Amino acid sequence: MATAVELRQHDDAAGSEARSDVAIAVEELRERGAISSLREEWARLAATMQAAGWTHGPFLAPEWFSIYAASLADPHDSARAGDFRLLVAHRAGRLVAALPLLAEHRRLAGLPARLLRSLSDDHSQRFDLLLDPAHAGDACRALVAWLGRTRDWDAIELQSVLDEGAAAHALVAAARDAGLPIGEWPSMVSPYLTLPATTAELDKQLGAKFRSNLRRRAKKLEADVGKIALEHVDGRDLNAVQLDALLSEGFTLEAAGWKGDAGTAIACDPSLRARYVALAHAFAARGQLACYFLRAGERRVAFHFALADDSTYYLFKPGFDPALATYGLGHLCVDAVARDLIGRGIRELDFLGDDMPWKRDWTDQTRAHSFRYLFAPTARGRALAAWKFTLAPAAKRLWSRLHRS
Repeated sequence: MATAVELRQHDDAAGSEARSDVAIAVEELRERGAISSLREEWARLAATMQAAGWTHGPFLAPEWFSIYAASLADPHDSARAGDFRLLVAHRAGRLVAALPLLAEHRRLAGLPARLLRSLSDDHSQRFDLLLDPAHAGDACRALVAWLGRTRDWDAIELQSVLDEGAAAHALVAAARDAGLPIGEWPSMVSPYLTLPATTAELDKQLGAKFRSNLRRRAKKLEADVGKIALEHVDGRDLNAVQLDALLSEGFTLEAAGWKGDAGTAIACDPSLRARYVALAHAFAARGQLACYFLRAGERRVAFHFALADDSTYYLFKPGFDPALATYGLGHLCVDAVARDLIGRGIRELDFLGDDMPWKRDWTDQTRAHSFRYLFAPTARGRALAAWKFTLAPAAKRLWSRLHRS
């Protein structure tokens, strides 16, 4: 159902403030195919956000959300409990915001809640809504006004939002200004490596000792196993069967170590595997698949599942043969990939995921992420906000003190 919301927009022109009445229509769509039907406008909005310095990369592409909707809101899979919801805001027929959500019933801080969570999960790494920077305030106020009139939710959970440079902050600000309870919960700190213009500069950036260790391990691997080579896979010269075969080999490497033992590897979950395969094919068609294999002799011994745009390489899943762990395959693969990326003009390697010691061997640069919460302006919503962000933490601290004493 679409709802027109009359708002004031303030535009700066020639040093003075001009005003015009702007009608923004908000509607909720529940068909997963709605994302594909909005593809052209969706892509335009994503490009506008990137130009404005907001969240960019694959996380805003229509293909990304279409695949996640198929994976997380599958009506034929009883394990996928979320129901797809897409809130879209239009001004004069032009898309100015899109917020893809999943409706689910689950516990929040131990209490049952009707939750609208972002169309994302632990594998998404990063989430943001689509938002036109030129109409951000009005669009967010319209979304909040629409949400405030509905009564089928208690809390909205936006997972792994960047602490800086995310459009979601405008939505949270609009909710706060409208009197909705809000909250923030730190999630992960994600390292990234700025790549210089030349490999010689990379050597200086890494330091003599670290580079010496890499060279020593590379020489030993070549002496014991075979000559090292890097294989780049973008999928453009492969048919579907060939790409699937290479992905299968990569997923086997990713599952060969502790992830496979813990059951968290891609290969351990058929639906997760199908999602990564779909992402690979979709982004290969966009020219943004950037997987790599590190070879030693005739063997593929390490793997990166990654996507890349013109400036950034996004490393989603690394893996290597644990039988050769003493050679430092993970570091050797990152080193070879970083050098290849420099040659391609890419200026950042985003490790994604949470902080880990092996990532910090490469960089001290990080980006913080948080879960952002909006609570319904109802007695139930306010009680849930008070419990999660005030009462439950206080009770936990009290229990900890009592336990220590």
